[in-house]
Amino acid sequence: MSHRRNTRRALVAGVLVATLLAAGASSALAEPTPPSTQDVDRARGAVQSAERSVASMEVRLAQLSAQTDAAELAVQQAGEAYNRAVVDADAAQQASDDAIARSADASAAAEDARRQLVAIAREIARSGGSTDLLQALLSSDGFQDVARRSTALDRISGKADEAVQQYRATQLVATTLAQRATEAAAAAKAAKAAAEEALATAQQAQTDAVAEQTAAASERDGLIAALAAARQTSAEVERARQDFVDQQRREREEAAARAAAMRPVAPPPAAAAPGTRPGTTTPPAPAAPPAPSNPQAPVAPPVAPPVAPPVVTPPPAPAPSTPYGLGTGRSRGSAGTGAAALAWAQTKIGLPYVYGGAGPDGYDCSGLSMGAWRSAGVNLARTSRDQYKQVLKISYNELRPGDLVFWSTDPNNPDAIYHVAIWAGNGQIMEASKPGDPLRTISMRWGSTMPFAGRP
Repeated sequence: MSHRRNTRRALVAGVLVATLLAAGASSALAEPTPPSTQDVDRARGAVQSAERSVASMEVRLAQLSAQTDAAELAVQQAGEAYNRAVVDADAAQQASDDAIARSADASAAAEDARRQLVAIAREIARSGGSTDLLQALLSSDGFQDVARRSTALDRISGKADEAVQQYRATQLVATTLAQRATEAAAAAKAAKAAAEEALATAQQAQTDAVAEQTAAASERDGLIAALAAARQTSAEVERARQDFVDQQRREREEAAARAAAMRPVAPPPAAAAPGTRPGTTTPPAPAAPPAPSNPQAPVAPPVAPPVAPPVVTPPPAPAPSTPYGLGTGRSRGSAGTGAAALAWAQTKIGLPYVYGGAGPDGYDCSGLSMGAWRSAGVNLARTSRDQYKQVLKISYNELRPGDLVFWSTDPNNPDAIYHVAIWAGNGQIMEASKPGDPLRTISMRWGSTMPFAGRP
């Protein structure tokens, strides 16, 4: 609103200046009196005020463009966070299911051991054994009673003793696994709640982004109209001009980002020359003696220069290793499988972006890349972050169709990745971008990319 008030003030000042100038012009016809110093200062102030107003409007327009980009980034980050939460929830549920199954198996084994112990107790009773022992073995807490009655245990045969030990072990395992199953179920419930919360956050981020973009567009229209009035042009002319300014800014940023990404990767240090040891330098060859300036003068016999010992330098410190540097990861595909993965992905063009979507009716970014490469016989992790960690890291100069490109808020941290797309060749990518945008093939965006591309 302050920008609009400034614009109105500038326009009013401009009208006053025009009025003053017109009055001065008409009076000049009748009486050629020059404008006063006050009139000149007032006119100059009005022009400067209008110029400042125009400059502030242009700055605000640039801020609105960046604000729109930030809103879209927030949506993609929220979508990736939801995807990660879904993967964690699925893993927790699987762990819970496994724990419950193991607990059930342990309980069944404990029951089998109890029945075996009861059968032995009955056999002892039929053979004239102690009824007290039979009663202890058949009671609800028979094992504890048997364990306390040491005199009775002494009379149990070796077979019975083995059965008691088996019962003790199976009961302990069953109790432990039942506790773990309970804990795993609680963890799965918490993970599911976290996934639901992440989905709600992602959906709210999308709602907020739409609201911010709508407000920014409305403010932009108002600023463009004010610019048109200040410059005495039309809104259409100013809108086209501002669109051109925005496009030029984006193209400059993209060109700089592309140049950085395509910069050749430094080769490894050159190998030492044959016959030299690492950490040594070969001494320079002795220079030839200079020719005499007077051909008639006697030439002194050449004196061999002293040979300095080779200079020994310590070997260079090893470069800091990183688990996600160039050449790390694994590639199991080929150019043919990459082309097949891309072709499969392109059959999904037009489908909607779906949070956590892995097909067949909608996809998110990593769901699309995972499905594409799975169709070509290569299994990828579910999230874009895990996919980057998994695949072979290659330079952007090596890109071929089917390779993957990743975007992050921190190029040194794979856990900050928020988007992945499939390289389609000819400077284009195939992607599932964000809610509201269908799956599509679009020009590559070089800004905020990770240092390396990936080859599954």
